[in-house]
Amino acid sequence: MLIQRLHKIGVTSDVMNILGLASIGASIITWFRAKKDDPGNGQRSGIFVGLWAPTFFVLGSGLATIEQGEAIEEAL
Repeated sequence: MLIQRLHKIGVTSDVMNILGLASIGASIITWFRAKKDDPGNGQRSGIFVGLWAPTFFVLGSGLATIEQGEAIEEAL
């Protein structure tokens, strides 16, 4: 249902995969920045942001499945 709504508003699998990669980069940046001030908090913040990546990749996979189904229907 969520994936179908994202597809209806025009979100593509490429967008979700880019967000997943950006989440990984943001996690690394957050960890290094906060490492100077409070190492414990920096590590927790980095892990928190890094956990978004699998969600974006799963949503991207679901959207790719819908996109491939539409491509097959158009070919027929």
